[in-house]
Amino acid sequence: YCTENNIPTVYLSRLLKDGRLLKVKNGIYITKDGDYDEYYFFQHQYKKAIFSYETALYLLGETDKIPWNMDVTVYNGYKFNEKSGGLNVHFVKKSIYDVGIIEKPTMFGNKVKLYSYERTLCDFILHKEEMDIEVYVKLIRSYPTYKEKNIHSLYDIATKMGIENKVREVMEVVYE
Repeated sequence: YCTENNIPTVYLSRLLKDGRLLKVKNGIYITKDGDYDEYYFFQHQYKKAIFSYETALYLLGETDKIPWNMDVTVYNGYKFNEKSGGLNVHFVKKSIYDVGIIEKPTMFGNKVKLYSYERTLCDFILHKEEMDIEVYVKLIRSYPTYKEKNIHSLYDIATKMGIENKVREVMEVVYE
């Protein structure tokens, strides 16, 4: 943001040298008392990575289980400069990549992009075989009581993903 705000980078160098700033990653600095917000910093570095699956549920506040690995979704063909450990990358067609993206603040108040509960539900249903069955069942069963549920959005996303019949079948069982 220095160049965008016409702040000479020499000030960053001085603040680093004086120990008033710490370099977290390229282009990311925090004060000694600053919070290390790994979700915000990651998305700052990889702007096309959308938090998904269990990471999205965590950021939505729908699970208290802190994910061991960060789940992100990108479109087919997206290249990471470096793929670190602790990262699950999911690839989707560009046509459905941006379906269901929302913004939520992290625990430190920084906004990040993630998939909505409805999109996450569709992803879990689509890839049921690859999901942790305990998390899958809990997610499906908790949707009727989700305070911000939007059934129209759920079916709209399911239709765009081509899985409306699968989603309808699962929802019919849940609502019986």
